[in-house]
Amino acid sequence: MSAAGTGTDVLRVEGLTKRYPGSVLAADNVSLSVAAGELVAIVGESGSGKTTTLKAINRLIEPSEGRIQFQGRDVMGIDAHDLRREIGWVMQGDGLFPHFTAAQNIAVTPRLLGWDKPRIAARTDQLLELVRLDPADFRDRFPLKMSGGQRQRIAIARALAAEPPLILLDEAFSALDPVTRAGLQEDFTALQHRLKFAAVMVTHDMAEALLLANRILVMKDGRVVQTGTPSDLVNRPADPYVTELLAAPAKQAKAVAALEGAS
Repeated sequence: MSAAGTGTDVLRVEGLTKRYPGSVLAADNVSLSVAAGELVAIVGESGSGKTTTLKAINRLIEPSEGRIQFQGRDVMGIDAHDLRREIGWVMQGDGLFPHFTAAQNIAVTPRLLGWDKPRIAARTDQLLELVRLDPADFRDRFPLKMSGGQRQRIAIARALAAEPPLILLDEAFSALDPVTRAGLQEDFTALQHRLKFAAVMVTHDMAEALLLANRILVMKDGRVVQTGTPSDLVNRPADPYVTELLAAPAKQAKAVAALEGAS
């Protein structure tokens, strides 16, 4: 099933297939597109193919078939290391280098790209302010001296450091406590609206996808079973699996509403 796209798409994935030895299909004919300023969520249980799809975009996994275009270029024609420097990456559990300060973590990609020190320093402080961390307080702080939410904010700043047009998020908020997670989700959405980058987010949490995404791909057994806006999925689920994924957040919302109405 193909996701609708436009001529201004930052990313287009067409017929992506990843086949492992023994004819095991981790991703089967997956298509999606993402425009500037848009967030597309890929939702599914473990083994659904969502992380395989995400990693194929920046060639952490090489596809068996299909075509991936980033800013109109076939990713197979771009050196994999160069490609990853053009695409931001935020993983579950932040992935910061523990022996680097916040500023050093944020500066990893700009240093690799050969930015000069004043430009790196200015960009680092700008990003710390964007993710709502005081540069004077956090610039020289090591990850061990930060909370989980603060580390994840640094991880987002690092992903944005080289001004990438595309950010990939792999369960980026799932390890956080609910209050921190909600705050960081809101801040990420505000950052995207401000900076207009495209984003692809992998999550097992349908509620998160419904709240954050412009469009959602639901995957099961390597295939896309439905693509649509959050409203499309809620009002017109096209597969029993989609209905199943929607049941949990709907049940939780009803339970909270019942408590609010109780005397």
